Amino acid sequence: MMQMWAIIVDSFREAKAKKLFWVLLAISTLVALALSCIGFDENGFSFFYGAIKVQNGIYQTGTQAAEQFFGAIVSNFLVGTYIGWVGIIICLIGTVGMFPSLIETGAVDVVVSKPLTRSVLFFSRYIGSLAFVLAQATYFVVLTLLVLRWQMGRWLWGYLWAIPLLVLSFSYIYCVCVLAAVWTRRTLVSLVCGLFFWVILFGVASTEQFVGTNESDGSGNVVIKYSMRGSIGKVVYVLHQILPKPSDIPVILGRETNALGSREFVEAIAPNDPDVLSPGRVHQLDVEQLRAEAVSPSRSIGSSLAFEAVVLVFACVIFSRRDF
Repeated sequence: MMQMWAIIVDSFREAKAKKLFWVLLAISTLVALALSCIGFDENGFSFFYGAIKVQNGIYQTGTQAAEQFFGAIVSNFLVGTYIGWVGIIICLIGTVGMFPSLIETGAVDVVVSKPLTRSVLFFSRYIGSLAFVLAQATYFVVLTLLVLRWQMGRWLWGYLWAIPLLVLSFSYIYCVCVLAAVWTRRTLVSLVCGLFFWVILFGVASTEQFVGTNESDGSGNVVIKYSMRGSIGKVVYVLHQILPKPSDIPVILGRETNALGSREFVEAIAPNDPDVLSPGRVHQLDVEQLRAEAVSPSRSIGSSLAFEAVVLVFACVIFSRRDF
C-alpha cells in the first residue's frame, strides 16, 4: 500500500514539476479576478466594477435570484467554457506524457522491479495523473467560491460539486490518451488521439441535440424516442448512450448550484432587447432548457464511467502483457 501511494505521489510531483501546472494556476487566478468584476446592489447588477450597470428589480444583492444568476455564470461559462475546454486541454498537455515516460527503456525497468503487480502500477500512475487535475480544480473552485461569497454575501455551497465533476470530465478524455500511450508509447500520438476522441464526443452530442430534438412538440417532451427516429437518428442515439458525456457536466452542476435556465439567464442580461429575445430565439432557449432538464445525472455519469472502465481495463491488459 505504501509503495502504491509512493507511485501516486511521484506521478503527481512529475506533473507538478512542469511549467504548465503553474501556468494553469495563474490563468485560474486571472479568471477569478475577472469574476470579481460582477457585482450586485439594491438596483440590480453591474459588470466591470460598476462601469456597466443593468437595472433589475429581481437580481439584487443578497437575494436568491442573484445566487441563481451566479450559478448560471459558473456552470455555463466558467465550468462549461474555461475549465471544460481550456483547462482540460492544458491538463491533457501536462499529463499526457505520464505513461510514455513510464514505459521508456530504463525507467520502466526500475519501476517494474519493485514488488508490485503491473495492474497496481498502471492504476497508481493513472490516479497520480488525476491528482494533478484534482489539485487544479480544487484551487480554481475554492478561489472562485470565495469571490462569489464576497460578491453575493452568501455561500454557494453547491458549487463545490464542480471539483469532482471536473475531474470526471477530464477522465472521460484522458482514459483514451492512456490507451493510446500504452499502445504506441508516443506522447504526441496519445495527445492527438485524446483530442480527436473529444471532437467525436462533441460531434455526437451536437448531432444528438439536432436530430434528437422535437422542436414542434409543445408538450414539453423535446427528446424524440428511439422508435420514432430515422436510421441516422438511431445510430446517433446509440452512440450518445454508449460514449462519455462531458457536455452534461455543466448541466449537472447547474442543478447543484440552482442556476438559472437558458431563457431566464438571457432575459436577465437583456430584459428589453427585441433582437436577443426574438420569438425564434426564445423558442430555441426553451428547447435547450427542456432538454437540459431531461438529463439524468446518474445515467449520464454511470454510462460514462462504464465506458471509461472498459477502456482502462483494455489499456491495463496491454500494459501488463507488453514486454518492456
